[in-house]
Amino acid sequence: MSGDLGPTRVSGLPASRYIGAVASTSLPDRDAVVGWVIVAAGLGALAIFGASDPGRWPWTLFCWILAAPYLTLLAPPAQSWLRRRVVGNPSLIWSVPGSLAALGLAVTLAAPSSPWEKAVLWPLCTAGAVAIVVLDRGTEASGLRLVGVALVLGVLAGAWESTLFIRVPGGTKIGLAFFAALDLALFLFIAVKPLRSFDVRFGLSARELAFSGGALAALLVAALPLGLAIGFLGWEPRWQGASHAAARLFGLIIFVGLPEEMLFRGLVQEGLSRLWTPRAGWIVASLLFGLAHITKHAPPLNWRYALVASLAGLAYGWVYARTGKLSAAAVTHGAADWIWSTYLVS
Repeated sequence: MSGDLGPTRVSGLPASRYIGAVASTSLPDRDAVVGWVIVAAGLGALAIFGASDPGRWPWTLFCWILAAPYLTLLAPPAQSWLRRRVVGNPSLIWSVPGSLAALGLAVTLAAPSSPWEKAVLWPLCTAGAVAIVVLDRGTEASGLRLVGVALVLGVLAGAWESTLFIRVPGGTKIGLAFFAALDLALFLFIAVKPLRSFDVRFGLSARELAFSGGALAALLVAALPLGLAIGFLGWEPRWQGASHAAARLFGLIIFVGLPEEMLFRGLVQEGLSRLWTPRAGWIVASLLFGLAHITKHAPPLNWRYALVASLAGLAYGWVYARTGKLSAAAVTHGAADWIWSTYLVS
């Protein structure tokens, strides 16, 4: 991961070319097929996991409803359809986010023991994100605005409610507000003001998979000895069979890796790269990614986790810079989390 990042595909691709790719009806079969497979698998998995927790009905249903747009927009034909609808009916730019905020506000207020400040975040963050993007007169949001949207969406995604979550493959829980932030990000940067750095297509080429796999290998070579040396990682295999491993890998890529890559690479790294240089954006975004993990697993500040996460952020950001695809970085991210959660303990 050393050497000059060079001109990235993200920064080097004209906006008109990306918009055309999204709006075109002649999409590559690979992207469309893989996209719809992910949509079906994701919706099915969430339905199964949600049904396995009947005591939390109907809150899991609301989470499933907001997860559906996020998953569906991973299919390029759905992106094209939404883009055409918004171009043909500009009022959707405000009505869709408004409906999303109204639903989230109503559900949060109805949920047991929901503090009012969590409910207020729904209209405030939604309106703030839309205003930041829509009020920019450029063909794409500026670097500063991308960072601003990342901050606003990060606040909304972090509005965790103990009642409003759904279990996903990978052994984690995703909250209602988290899915809303993903829906809003994809809506804004795929349909309202298409952004080159929001390429979430999973029909990866052999070259893109090679970059993803190479970064994963480099990360393991660097992070494993470091994590063991500082006492952050330990060896503790927890293999539970091939089917469980496959489901866990899928969940970690789609529900953990891609969302975090959308925020830290698609918005923060891209925004800082436009403000400064691609190298500076890559490094600073990686450090911010590490700092975002500093309060996890060991109070009050887990510097070991932050250090290893920063190193991981460098690997994910490198893949993004080389391929221009958030999905490629998400594969590296999800695979690294899978190895950690299957064979290591922190």
